[in-house]
Amino acid sequence: MITKWKFISRKTLLDHPRLKIVEDSVEIQDGKQIDYVREAPHATHSVAVIAINDRGELLLQKEYSYPPDEILYQLPGGAIETNEDVLAAANRELSEESGYVGKDCEIIGSFYVNNRRSDRKQFVVLCKDLAAQKLPEDSEEFIENIWLPTEHVRQLVKDGVITNVGLLAALHLLDAKQCD
Repeated sequence: MITKWKFISRKTLLDHPRLKIVEDSVEIQDGKQIDYVREAPHATHSVAVIAINDRGELLLQKEYSYPPDEILYQLPGGAIETNEDVLAAANRELSEESGYVGKDCEIIGSFYVNNRRSDRKQFVVLCKDLAAQKLPEDSEEFIENIWLPTEHVRQLVKDGVITNVGLLAALHLLDAKQCD
């Protein structure tokens, strides 16, 4: 039978404004004590937005990602601020990164970003009935927004071009939603 581990103590290894890493001492189910390195608990959750225009196209973004040193496809999104509603965060991020807001938005699912090292969740929000507005002038992000037909996006997945786990999970949730 699988049981939860027992927390014993915590030591901070890195405390940076963007990332806090801790080492927890825990007792696992066979009674052994181990040290487990992870992000600090209760890290900021995030949101990913699947924006669909009136032609049925999905808004994807291309952005350089430093750790893999590649330009990757992604969805608009980012951190949910303290006390911010998930749908409000989705529209804020969509607006900041693309210049659109969704009038018809719903949460279609969520997933753990990396359940082996964090308790952070990413909520996936589907936004339709989009309205254009002006992009912020002082954006520090260098993003290329691209509208693509769903079939093209699926082909990019099949061809191994889309490799971002958050985007892959969000597309799977969208497919599940459309099967309802």
